[in-house]
Amino acid sequence: MDRDQLHTKRITSLLTICAAFLMGFIDAYTFMELDHVFVSAQTGNMVTFGVKLFTGHPYEALANMIAFVGFMCGAFIGEVLLARLRLPGLRRYRLFLYVQAFLLVALALFQSKIELSVMVFVLGLLSGYALTTFRKIGTTPVNNGIMTGNARNMMNSLYLILFEKDEQAKKDMLHLSIGIVTFVAGVGASAAVSVWNPMAILWIAFGVVCFSIIALFFYKWT
Repeated sequence: MDRDQLHTKRITSLLTICAAFLMGFIDAYTFMELDHVFVSAQTGNMVTFGVKLFTGHPYEALANMIAFVGFMCGAFIGEVLLARLRLPGLRRYRLFLYVQAFLLVALALFQSKIELSVMVFVLGLLSGYALTTFRKIGTTPVNNGIMTGNARNMMNSLYLILFEKDEQAKKDMLHLSIGIVTFVAGVGASAAVSVWNPMAILWIAFGVVCFSIIALFFYKWT
């Protein structure tokens, strides 16, 4: 592995772990405070959408659909940036994080005035964007906001470890476990903060992104 590949692996690992925490943190917030909407876990979001729709609450179900549309838009924007953005070294990753930071600080500043539909759309967009741009721990693809695929891939790795004696599968299982544990830690932290002060959630989420940005400024790409 050459030096640039090593730096890229380290950076994407850090940013994916931070994104997994952030996605769990935001998903718990939207579920608890924004009418049972999930912005990154779209399987759960579609379940709550269907339940609301077919139990006589179609207006409430609209928020879930808006979050879903926002998620798809964010994922598309992320794919465009990954494919088209040509910046050297750390500048590319910083730009990805600047977009997240801008969206979160805007939501945090005006959260008391923003309509539910706008809030869940932007948070859905943010989640789809983060899931697309930061999705590897080590050499292992990890979904930072959707744990269903991670759990399935863990069991695939377990099979390879037990029956094929695959050494890479051990690393994959560890990396997937880190993603899941970090996501759950984000959920737990968000639930605790919501009990204390729900208005602080978005500010803390902004702080997590700022931590990632600062970490990149201290990282030596040499």
